[in-house]
Formats: sequence, structure tokens, C-alpha cells
Amino acid sequence: MSNVMFEKVQVLAIKFGGILTALFIVAIYFSTSLSTIISILLALLWLLSGQLKLMPVTLKKNPVAAWSLLLLLCFIVGLFYGDATRSEALSMLSKYTELLFIPIVAVFLSVERFRNWASNAFILSSVLILLISYLMHFGVLDLNHQGDPAFKSRITHSIFISFFGFYCAQKAYDGMAYQKVYWLMFIACTYNLFFIVEGRTGQLIAVALVLLFAVQRFTKRGILLAVFIVGLLMLLFLNYSDKATRFNEGVVNMQSDLKPGPEQSQTSMGQRYMFWRYSLKLIAEKPLFGHGTGSFAKEYERIASNETMKTKNPHNEFLMVGVQLGAVGLLVYLGFLVSQYYLSKRLPHQEKYVAQGLLLTLIITSLFNTPIMDHTEGHWFLMMIALSFSSLLSTDFKTEINHA
Repeated sequence: MSNVMFEKVQVLAIKFGGILTALFIVAIYFSTSLSTIISILLALLWLLSGQLKLMPVTLKKNPVAAWSLLLLLCFIVGLFYGDATRSEALSMLSKYTELLFIPIVAVFLSVERFRNWASNAFILSSVLILLISYLMHFGVLDLNHQGDPAFKSRITHSIFISFFGFYCAQKAYDGMAYQKVYWLMFIACTYNLFFIVEGRTGQLIAVALVLLFAVQRFTKRGILLAVFIVGLLMLLFLNYSDKATRFNEGVVNMQSDLKPGPEQSQTSMGQRYMFWRYSLKLIAEKPLFGHGTGSFAKEYERIASNETMKTKNPHNEFLMVGVQLGAVGLLVYLGFLVSQYYLSKRLPHQEKYVAQGLLLTLIITSLFNTPIMDHTEGHWFLMMIALSFSSLLSTDFKTEINHA
């Protein structure tokens, strides 16, 4: 009798977990506090579902989940060396605990119905933040006091919208239901990125994703044509649009910042180059295991003591991991990325294309930001990765439990 009751609890936990996962995706877009609460509830439901004893099965079927846990383990090991205070180390570790989302949430999304709910939550949330951006642009809504017509920051918004545009193009190209609507959404995303919000990270991602789309879908002649058209459009945009100011500033700053001088760190790109340069020096000091979890801020302040600009974030995920965990941690993060590419080949063609687009988005974002460490971007990327590969876990849940 107790076994029957326990099985019922497990099934109910999976069901509620599937519902909460869809709500979790919406919360990531709109509420930091709500997403934190739901993440805790999802962890509790995962424990109630009895999936802890099935973790080896999950990791075998989904190597991406194994790499995410291995990266988290590296941060845990990093607690035991380095000069960071206990509070600094634990605070940093807490930022990377979201790496647990992939093995946890993938279990709930192994049920096709819940996977569809999560996909619809992603689409709905993306449409809403796009609509809100347009309403803010036209003065209907005033939700941001920083001057950007976006519900989230310019960087976060541009990352979300660039990937959503790519997603819509994939759906439209395959002639899915609402094909015309998807094409319209793709156009709306592109216009929003280049003429309204103007986030340079998102613009770069959008261009890269368009080229990836061409490689995925077209013949060699089509790829060359796509490269020509994208190049021509970008040339026209940069030379004739008054909305290309930020992009042009970035190019000019990049050229000037590569020339060392007293004015170098006055621009945003100059600051990044300075952060990256000192981060590389820190990695060179302890190349194998790094300075330990939570060590970046203190070590950066030490090595850049003569600089007026200090930072707790190098704006580069590779360097953030490298400084703290050295070559070992960096290789694990690279393994996490590479595993996504190889595992994507096992997915159906459209799911494969979307997963590869998400991977490219993560790689580009990692070059200019710390998407895994940052709360909103980290939650979003890891949830989307879990959603992309969760179909690989599709099984009869009750059968899996009974044969464990």
C-alpha cells in the first residue's frame, strides 16, 4: 500500500513540476523574485518525484546535464582553496547553482505535453516583451527609467529577441501552422533589434544567427547569396541609418582601444579590454586550478590596483571561469558547450537547428558577458538548453520508476 501511495506522489510531483516549469519560463522574463521561488519549488518536486536515484539514467541520456553538473562540482571544489572569504565564495557558488536546472527540469520536460507547455510559455513571453518594447517605444507604456524601450536591460532584451527571431524563422521556413505570423514576428524582432532597442550584443547575435540559418537550410549558392545580402544590408545600415550610432561607436572604440593609451579605458569597449587584459594576467598566475570560487573581485582589485576602474565581472564567461577555476574549469565549460553541439545531432532536424542556434547565442554572449553567472540570462539559457534536449529523456515515467 505504501508503495502505491509513493508512486502516486511521484506522478503528482512530475505533473505539478511540468506545470511549474512553464510558469517558471514566464517568471524568468518578468519577475526575479517569482523565478527564485518557483526554482525552489521545482527542486522540491524533483526530490518528491524520486528522480534522485535515477540521476545516472538522466546523465547517460543527456550528457549536457552531466557537463553542467561537472561545472557546478568544479565551483564547489573551488570553495576549498583561494583567498576569497567564505561569504564571497558561497555568494558566487549560489550564482552557478542554476546549473542544476538542466538535470532537474529535463525530467519534467520528458513528458511531451509539458514540453509543449514550456515551448508555448517561451513563445508567449517572447511576444509579450516584444510587444511591451514597441508600446514603450511609441510612448504607450513607461516601464523603464533608463531610457531603453525594453522591459529588461538592453543587453538582456536583445539576447532574448535575437534568438526568438531565429526561432520564428525556423518555424516559418518549415511551413508550420501560423507560418505568416512567424514571418511577421521575425520581421518585428529584426526591426526591434536594429531600430528600437539597439543592443549591440543582440545585433551581433542576430547577424550570426541569420548566417547560421543559411548554413543549416541552404545550398552553397544560397549561403553565398545570404552572405552577400546580409553584408549589403549591414553596410547600408552602418553607413546610412541614424540608428547605427551605437554599433558604429563600438567599431570606432574597438579600433582606438586596441591602441594602448591613457584614454583607452574611457569607453565601454575600452573598459572591457582592460578587464580582459587583467583577467588573462590572473589566469597566467594560476593557470591550472585558478584562484578559487568567488576570488575574482579581490584578485582583480589586487592586480589592477593602479586603475581607477575596478570590477567584479570581466564581462566574459570564459575569463570568469578561467580566473576562478583555471584551465580545468575552462575545459569543463568548453565541454559543456561542445556537448550541446554533438547532442543536437541526435535531435529531429528543426529541434537540432534551434538547439544549435541557442548554442551560438550562448557562445557569443559568453564573449561579452557572463550569461551563466547573471541571474536572468543564466536562468533563461539553462532552461532553454533543458527544453532543447529534454526530448532525449522521453520515456514512460511510471515504467522507468518501476524498473529503477
